[in-house]
Amino acid sequence: MRPASVRILAEPAEIHDYVLSLWSDGPIRRSHAAGGSVARLIDRFARTPRFFYEASEPGIEWTHFSTWWGAILTADYENPAVRDLRYLHEISHGASMPYVAQCNIPTFEAKMFRNEREASTYTEMAVYLEFPELRPQTFDHPIFMDRFLFPDGDFERPDPHWLGRWQSEPDLVFQELMYERARVIWAKEEEIDRDDPQIVWLRRYGEQGAAWVRVWAARYQMVEDAMIRLREESRAGRRAEAAQRHLDWLLSPAVAGGSDVPFRDEAAAFKASFDTLIEAYDRAMARADQVPVKSGALAEAGPQ
Repeated sequence: MRPASVRILAEPAEIHDYVLSLWSDGPIRRSHAAGGSVARLIDRFARTPRFFYEASEPGIEWTHFSTWWGAILTADYENPAVRDLRYLHEISHGASMPYVAQCNIPTFEAKMFRNEREASTYTEMAVYLEFPELRPQTFDHPIFMDRFLFPDGDFERPDPHWLGRWQSEPDLVFQELMYERARVIWAKEEEIDRDDPQIVWLRRYGEQGAAWVRVWAARYQMVEDAMIRLREESRAGRRAEAAQRHLDWLLSPAVAGGSDVPFRDEAAAFKASFDTLIEAYDRAMARADQVPVKSGALAEAGPQ
């Protein structure tokens, strides 16, 4: 986290304006500008102050999940629509993240896994039901959602059944999509195709989540308590002061250990386990003659 790059956004209007400036010209930006579903998501995201920042150590910060502690890493991609999806994913995490005082490990694991499932289902699947026109603008390779919404591979002909149900019962459709993902993640080895890149991509979530919880087992409550304090002080009308105090805490020696990376030890430990899982995905993509999308500025850190 380069301190000079940190953008503190204390008030809801500031958050809306800044996030609106991040989107490329497409359906996500139009929905935000018109007060649609994306604007409503940003309303929830803006309940507490937020921070956007550039990395000081990209190799370990790229996979650090700083959104949990209130900050989003800025990034760029050759494809601006993919960059939009990354920001939408992180914002979705932040908008729906609960914080629990005196949280034990099983509760912490359950809440973090649910937050990840919901954010990923939204930005990897449901977003294409909300904005079918987005799909031709994103990935050149197949994605898991294509099996449902574009079964014949024609992005100009989304499946009318799924589109109709999304309009009439989006809550149920969202859950169904979420459990279609879960079915793959939790399947036995003999039930899946290890050469299918999209299956390999989904399978990493289970191992990745378990590794992340292990890394954070000793210090997760520090984050929970700090975010509860930020939330409560913001509700009391002290948003600007609360935001600055929270940033000072993140960069303090007790948290950053003399570096510019909050929770640097956890960042480095998780990156090591993440790399192993991403290598398996890259190999599956290569076998399928497909190319994973990586951040233009942070390609060495792996696809997101």
